[in-house]
Amino acid sequence: MKNLLKGLFASTAIIASTLAFAGQAEFCSGFEEGYKSIKGDMVIVPICPVAPVTPIGSTDFREGLKAGMRAAS
Repeated sequence: MKNLLKGLFASTAIIASTLAFAGQAEFCSGFEEGYKSIKGDMVIVPICPVAPVTPIGSTDFREGLKAGMRAAS
C-alpha cells in the first residue's frame, strides 16, 4: 500500500512538471515574438522570464506576447 501511494505521487509529480514545462515553452515563444515585434527582427532577445499563471480565457503564448512587448518598450 505504501509503495502504491509513492508510485501514485511520483507519477502525479512527473505529469504536473511536464505540463508546467510545456506552458513555459509556449510562453517563451510568445515572449520572443512579442519582443521582436517592438524592437525588430535583428535584436538579441533577453532571457525569457518564468511564465505567470495563465488567466482564464487566455493562452500561455498570448501572455508571452504581452510580456515580450512590455519588456521591449
